[in-house]
Amino acid sequence: MRSPRLSTWFSGSRLGRQLFALFVVAALVPLALSDWLSSTAVNQVARQLDMQSQQRMTRQVSRQVFDRLLTAKTLLLALPSSAPQADAQLPGLGRAFDALLLQTPQGKPEWASANAANLWRNWQRAFPAIPPVQPLMDNSAGLTQVLLRTHRAKGEPTRVYLAALQNGQPRWIAELNPQFLWGPVHDAMDGGVWSVRNAEGALLYPVANVTAPAAQRGTAADSVFRFQLFLGGEFGAPDWLFIQQAPPLRVSWLGWPLAVWLGLVAAATLLLIALLAQRQIRRTLVPLEQLTAGTRRLAAGDNSARVQVHSQDEFGVLANAFNDMAAKIGAQFHALEGLAAMDRDILSGASVDSLARRVLDQLEGLYPEASAAVIWQKEPRNFRRAVLWHDGKTNKTVFDVRDVTCDAAAQAQWSGLQGDRQFQINHADEDALRDAPCLRSLMPPADGWVALLPLRQGEAVQALIALGLPAEPAASELQPAAEVRDRLAVGLAAQDRERALVHQATHDSLTGLLNRHGLHEKLDALLAPGQTVASLALLYIDLDNFKDVNDSRGHAAGDALLCQASERLRTRLQANGIVARQGGDEFTLVLPLADAATAQATADAMIRALREPFELAGGPVQVGASVGIALCPQHACERNELLRCADIALYAAKAYGRGRAQLFNPTLDAEARTLAQLLADLRQALVRGEFVAFYQPRVNTADGRITSAEALIRWHHPQRGLLFPDAFIAVAESYGLIAPIGRWILDAACQQMAQWRREGIDIARVSVNVSAVQFESGELVGQVQNALERHAVPPATLELEITESLLVDENDALFAQLTALRDMGVTLALDDFGTGYSSMAALRKLPIDVMKIDRSFVIDLETDASALPAVRAIVALAQASQLHLVAEGVETETQARMLRELGCHELQGYLYSRPVEPSKFLQLPGLRHGAPAA
Repeated sequence: MRSPRLSTWFSGSRLGRQLFALFVVAALVPLALSDWLSSTAVNQVARQLDMQSQQRMTRQVSRQVFDRLLTAKTLLLALPSSAPQADAQLPGLGRAFDALLLQTPQGKPEWASANAANLWRNWQRAFPAIPPVQPLMDNSAGLTQVLLRTHRAKGEPTRVYLAALQNGQPRWIAELNPQFLWGPVHDAMDGGVWSVRNAEGALLYPVANVTAPAAQRGTAADSVFRFQLFLGGEFGAPDWLFIQQAPPLRVSWLGWPLAVWLGLVAAATLLLIALLAQRQIRRTLVPLEQLTAGTRRLAAGDNSARVQVHSQDEFGVLANAFNDMAAKIGAQFHALEGLAAMDRDILSGASVDSLARRVLDQLEGLYPEASAAVIWQKEPRNFRRAVLWHDGKTNKTVFDVRDVTCDAAAQAQWSGLQGDRQFQINHADEDALRDAPCLRSLMPPADGWVALLPLRQGEAVQALIALGLPAEPAASELQPAAEVRDRLAVGLAAQDRERALVHQATHDSLTGLLNRHGLHEKLDALLAPGQTVASLALLYIDLDNFKDVNDSRGHAAGDALLCQASERLRTRLQANGIVARQGGDEFTLVLPLADAATAQATADAMIRALREPFELAGGPVQVGASVGIALCPQHACERNELLRCADIALYAAKAYGRGRAQLFNPTLDAEARTLAQLLADLRQALVRGEFVAFYQPRVNTADGRITSAEALIRWHHPQRGLLFPDAFIAVAESYGLIAPIGRWILDAACQQMAQWRREGIDIARVSVNVSAVQFESGELVGQVQNALERHAVPPATLELEITESLLVDENDALFAQLTALRDMGVTLALDDFGTGYSSMAALRKLPIDVMKIDRSFVIDLETDASALPAVRAIVALAQASQLHLVAEGVETETQARMLRELGCHELQGYLYSRPVEPSKFLQLPGLRHGAPAA
């Protein structure tokens, strides 16, 4: 059978075109190469001969022009030395010369021919004005030399002039006739383009300044021939350059180029080769075309595609192999479709029932005469079985899936399944079922053989495929069923993995409780519109002093405590309640349908439970808990808002003393919003530079002069105006903002001290208050050193004030930092002494230089009799320790007098000045102004 498409030059066959192209190229390449070599060799030889001829012509034409110049010179020298008669015929005039002019020895015109009006002026302007070479002398007729010049006026052709000199002055001046001079060049124009230029580059020929016709213009491919004509010896003029631009030589025969003849011969040869190649290719492509069509049908899904090729060559062998392959593909295609459908179900997260249906459909296609069942275990002794059976009434296939409960013996048989096995069932002998590793109720109906293909994961049997077969199956026959079993295993593993991921995403890995994400999902479900839960209570629980357990016992002990706490919460929670751990030591309880009283009672029970000691490695630990309560719908109906209300209530419970429960109320909300706004403003204040430093003077008791100052921070709030530290420092310490604020006031004080030193202000030192948080970071020493170096301030001019509360716990790290500051040269002061609970031992070890008496003692000096002995004791202690003593809070002269008498060195208070800005500080009385620091 011949393909109709091959009847016209195999136009639809790509291989045919490729083979044809290969034949043509195989013939074309040597033909083209031989033609090219022949054409190139002939053209190269012809062009070399032509170039030699053109070069000789260029030299010959230039010589002819030179001969005409010599002729003109001879004619010029033959002219009479005096003015000729009017009717005299001068030699060369009209033929060699266009105009003649006779000059007197004095340079006056003596005789002139027609057209000689401007001859003398043009000669004077002509090039070269001074001959670069002196021409030969000629003594005939008294004329000694002949000079040549060229001149080109604007818009006119270049003119050539000759002058015969007598005694160095022009006697006869002639303008050469261009037709006479350039005749040889014009005669040689056939086939080339000529030009002549003088030493200036001015165009002498063509004489007209016009563009030559296209046929006479050169191209980039033309050959250029040059010859330089020497004129100095005869005419005292620079050389002329003759240029000929000739097109390449074209070799032709009978009027046609040689390349055309060679191409015609090659074309005829190629045509003959193409005809022979086309005939042979068409005989080869017929079976190949049939194979291609069969392959396309098979690729399009036609599994019945076959080819009919009866040749005995390689194409016949290929056709038989194709038919075998198509048959196998058709047999496997159905199996692949079923497996692909199972893959789609697995990726889409289909249920196990859906996967079982896919497995049964696949097994029905693979084993049409067999019955099949898919069995999997849901819980111990609880199985689920899926089968397909044919309904004769409706003529439809029914998918039957149901739960089956088995006894302990069946569970033992299930767990004992190991590998694949086949056995024969004899209904007359029920004892034969003892060999079956499961109950008959789980087996498919069969009269012959049963094949069991268990699906194991680890040590457990997860599922089972059972096949009822009419005869004993071979091992290879069960291979497709094993592949289906493996695909089912992938699906079940994917579902297990998805369940594990969901559990991991929604549960805390430490306690097993719901985590934040799981809690949010539960709350969203309870609070969704249309839910039956009309109300609920949300309890935020935070363990008190949990951080101390982590710090003292380690994180392992802390984790153990969290696990015990979560178990106590879980066991004491009502049945429908939800317990979650959001993170750290925070737990959340959700009580559906609970009112305020139920929530309060539950919170109190949880507080009591968490107050009991926890048994940990190293001994029991007792913590406690605080609880915040929010109600829905009383306080909020949206999840985030409800959580926020409970968090606010928890914060209030901790603020009111810990170990208690606090129900949310609007007042707490307002306080929380105010606090949140203050925190936001504090963070912006650091960015926008809203903090300022005020300075309060300290006065020397001996002479009443200001000797030092204390730097105090103020906040220029954009809306609330100037704020004192008591409005924001406590909040900054509680929420981790005191460290950057402390760095700012430290840097501002050093900068101000540097400025005062430059201005000659006599201030011994500036004191700055330091928070305990700044010591906890361990970075204070480096910050102080950087500030001093950045502003070039001596360490002795900086005084750091620490509070007595830092000495309650003897902290070696704190003492080490204070010692490093003292060694650096920084002055250390103990602020508010007498208000804390520091031990005398700690005070003795503290490396301080200054002790400050708290204002609470100073204010009571005039009114409280017990104040004076207390102040006297502090003074005595400071004097015994050789400390510099400063009293703050001085407001009256009586207080100042008493403190001076007691022995205080410096006084600080409103009696002298309130804290003021740096500009006002300079105006205070008692401030000494010295010479500016160098």
